[in-house]
Amino acid sequence: MSAHEELAATLQQVEEARQRTRAAVHPVWFPMLLFGVIGLLSTPFHFVADGAGVALFWVVAGPLGGAATARHYRNRALSVGAGMRGGTYMAIGAAVFVGAWVGGALSESAAVPLLAVAAGYLGFAWLDKSWPVAAVAAALALGSAAVALADPAHGDVVLTLGFGAAFTVTGLLLRRGDRG
Repeated sequence: MSAHEELAATLQQVEEARQRTRAAVHPVWFPMLLFGVIGLLSTPFHFVADGAGVALFWVVAGPLGGAATARHYRNRALSVGAGMRGGTYMAIGAAVFVGAWVGGALSESAAVPLLAVAAGYLGFAWLDKSWPVAAVAAALALGSAAVALADPAHGDVVLTLGFGAAFTVTGLLLRRGDRG
């Protein structure tokens, strides 16, 4: 084996160790699954008070989901013995909440808040180096844009169900691959 091949093999091993460590310390499945389920639970609230019910639902459920995610990662760090700095994640999470809330207040469509969610999850995907999260976030962005442009009857409900189902299934699939 040449020196170049040895170096390439060593760099590959280091990268694999880095990826295993990232997955052990900060598994991406938990927030995907949690917010997918919350999204599914929010669906009936679209029919309460001309859609205001879903906004009120997320005002409560969004921060509770964020707190549950933070607690999960803190407990995970304690059990694994290592953790990640969460400042950037918390900043993106807060931006998602504010962006979704403001977008929902300025628009009568769930497409606008879900565009904020999609943008935030693209940020999370970049931080986590997770192509499955990026793919689901991109699909959510495209679906949100399509609903915003086409404005179909009950498009918000269909979009919310799609978001909830996609995030839930992605979270479950990623959980299967998590060894911790």
